[in-house]
Amino acid sequence: MDIEISEKTFDEMKGLPDMVYKYRFWDDTYHKEIISEQIVFMAKPSSFEDKLDCKLQKRYDLMTSQDIYNKYLEDSKKKNPNWTRQQHRKFARDWFEKSPLRNKEQVKYIQKEHFEEFDSRFGVLSLTANPKLLPMWKKYSNSHKGFCVGFDTKKMFENLGGGGEVTYYDELPNILHSDRFEIEHSKQVFSKEKKWSFEEEYRTHKFYPKIATDTDRRIKLPKNCYKEIIFGANMPDNDRNEIISICKNQGLDVEFYIENISENNEIIIEKMPCS
Repeated sequence: MDIEISEKTFDEMKGLPDMVYKYRFWDDTYHKEIISEQIVFMAKPSSFEDKLDCKLQKRYDLMTSQDIYNKYLEDSKKKNPNWTRQQHRKFARDWFEKSPLRNKEQVKYIQKEHFEEFDSRFGVLSLTANPKLLPMWKKYSNSHKGFCVGFDTKKMFENLGGGGEVTYYDELPNILHSDRFEIEHSKQVFSKEKKWSFEEEYRTHKFYPKIATDTDRRIKLPKNCYKEIIFGANMPDNDRNEIISICKNQGLDVEFYIENISENNEIIIEKMPCS
């Protein structure tokens, strides 16, 4: 599937929510760190539940013979600006004849290498714009026994290197050989199948200059990114009180809310009368 994607800076993005949210378990040590140490984790694409998320391959198989020849011709012009037209054409012909892009097995190997490199140096933090998603509370907040953290979108995204809204497709877009880096990046990072649209996802990301360790992927956020803590409807009082205490000790200027589930199975978020 070929789609047209426009490039936008953060300030040009319209309609971004003021806040984004992260659903968490409280009985998970690593999940607790989002409050106790203000740590978020930039996950590797290979760790995602969605087996296609951030795993699109560049479609070299869609290149025609002319495309491949033109690619090497452009490569020659960039690498050898002082060459004559005849030299550029010879370079392109020679590389066209031995090009790995004409061999399916070599293309698979190139794609595998590209993904492994990308996976080792790229991290994603998945968020949502909606704190009232029943499937998210069930799946990512321990069946309403967990919590949800609300962040200032602009402050978080600017601190973590950018971000944006995920677009959901019936059929995922193709990454074409001719796509500029910005377009390839947008297709790769912000495209998911429509079956995941219930998440209403926004995401922020980080690209590392070298292979990122788990320690590298643990990012400490400024405290002014934090705006809300929402307690799950089934969260034990002891856990709720512990979170309130930690937030105060950490100097997090947040408002506290409680999730309630109506008779119609709808989520209602209410501010705590006393925090």
